[in-house]
Amino acid sequence: MFESLTFAAVAATPHSEWTFAELRDADGATAVVELTCGAETARAASLLAELVSALADRDDVDETTPDAALGLDTGLIAEDRALAAAVSALRSAIVLCRAVRNGVSLRRELGGGEYAASVPLYANVNRGLLGSARRPAEFAAAAETAVREGFDTVKCAPFDEVSPPSSPDRILELARPGLERVAAVRSAVGPGVTVLVDCHSRFEEHTAPIVAEQLAALEVGWFEEPVEPTRHADALARIARAVPMPVAGGESGYGESFFLDLVGSGAVDVAMPDVKYCGGVAAAHAAGRQVIEAGGRVSLHSPSGPVAQLAGAHVTAAIAGDGEVGTPLEYAAHEADWRPRALSPPERIERGRLVLPEGPGLGATLDWDEVRRRGRVWSPWQRGRAVSGLTNSSPARRKQ
Repeated sequence: MFESLTFAAVAATPHSEWTFAELRDADGATAVVELTCGAETARAASLLAELVSALADRDDVDETTPDAALGLDTGLIAEDRALAAAVSALRSAIVLCRAVRNGVSLRRELGGGEYAASVPLYANVNRGLLGSARRPAEFAAAAETAVREGFDTVKCAPFDEVSPPSSPDRILELARPGLERVAAVRSAVGPGVTVLVDCHSRFEEHTAPIVAEQLAALEVGWFEEPVEPTRHADALARIARAVPMPVAGGESGYGESFFLDLVGSGAVDVAMPDVKYCGGVAAAHAAGRQVIEAGGRVSLHSPSGPVAQLAGAHVTAAIAGDGEVGTPLEYAAHEADWRPRALSPPERIERGRLVLPEGPGLGATLDWDEVRRRGRVWSPWQRGRAVSGLTNSSPARRKQ
């Protein structure tokens, strides 16, 4: 299947790192995917190397079958974030290499959006504020800068001081600094800009509606993940019925049916698959189409590096088909000013839209000179030289 695997890791900021993998198949087609997975990134990379090694002599595996070929159960993958990231990267690489061999863009390979020149983005200003004092004025300035750059939607994750458990009588006191940050953003950008709020699952069923009432007065556009959808979907559905604005979420979910179930149960109005975790680009596209057909909305989760961003943009265009994208795609604004140069050709963000490059697959690859200058590169596997192989005790070999 694949002939070689090369990893690269680059520090975006002192607080965040992007990890990429380039896979080359027997026909010489290459795919670059992003494998960033927080504290579990190293394990996800190790698992990807094991999966690629295990499939080295298989030529009958496509993006829908690596789970079965490896003896993996969907439930096991869904419960193991690092394994989900590794499988998602593998699946995306299979689709990308096929697009390269077919000489078409990823969006066309997925079945739509081939005429899209760009997709709209919203500016997530949170990652650019990591390591700062995170005062309301800093949130306001970041949002104001994004609007000057052409974004008409901004998102923040303001509730640093809140973590469960809490109680209804104390929640507004704990959430007050976060509410002040949102208020500062709203004041800075004015009424014509949509403000989205990500809660990072810091609330509970009995506290989320209280905070949502305060956010409603600030006219926020959505209330993202007040509780974790993969663990508390029923509670999220009850919260969604109780709050006055749309609920968004699902960033950690794996498998197409997860997102359709979230929308069908009323837990979210906006499903947020992430190509790095949901099962890859084809799964994100299929889930997105299913959600839209069920009457929901889709906005891919993507506070990521430029590779996952570009993959998410192709998926977003493919979901929309020949129409205009209804809900913009996430973009981590102001995280690293050199970010565009990590790709060749460089990433292009113009007036709040990501311009899709021409060419097969993603239409871009890593700029290896820039990556080596800023990070580290290593090759754990190539055909005939597996550094680590699957064993019976490996997490990637266990079945539920």
